Amino acid sequence: MLFIWGFKGRNKKMGEGEFFCPDCGSYHHYFLMIVKRWFTFYFIPIFPTSTLGEYVECQNCKATFNTRVLELDPKKDAEMFEAEFSLAAKRVMFKMALADGEIDESEIEQITQAFQSIAKREIDKNDIAAELEAARDDTRTVAEYMADISAQLNDTGKEQVLRAAIAVIKADGIIDDDELKELSELIKALDMPKAYSNGILLEEGLPKL
Repeated sequence: MLFIWGFKGRNKKMGEGEFFCPDCGSYHHYFLMIVKRWFTFYFIPIFPTSTLGEYVECQNCKATFNTRVLELDPKKDAEMFEAEFSLAAKRVMFKMALADGEIDESEIEQITQAFQSIAKREIDKNDIAAELEAARDDTRTVAEYMADISAQLNDTGKEQVLRAAIAVIKADGIIDDDELKELSELIKALDMPKAYSNGILLEEGLPKL
């Protein structure tokens, strides 16, 4: 009697959910598929012998991806960047304003306006009071603070932080050498290309450093 046996790969859905599909460029439903090798007898799958792998299948375009694609989340990344940038911008502005040991209502108003312009959202009085207290308690210089967190910001975030600092030192209409020196140290801590930072300074009406 002739026995026909062999092996065959079979796909099975193991999970599903929403993910960002790189091919579609937007969020869609996915299936998490697992591929197993089955022993067959007369072409009938009898039992699985091993797991060959897993993959993600987009239910919109049907493209398949490595399961690492599920770690890709532009929306979450944008939210994290916004939180990091907002904190950095506020802290830098308040520390720049506190550089002379005092901060008045006009400086607070300028910080409020500058933050709203850069972050495209309002900053309330409770947020101002809390950040002012945090800036006072933080003994690091502006440059030291930025050196510690600059790696968390992308180029756009670094530029916006620099513009926030510039807005503060321009608030009273007088920019002295100490403020320019502190600005220079901030730029070094941001690790920005010289040509890039000088372009921003010229655009803001300040001398190149």
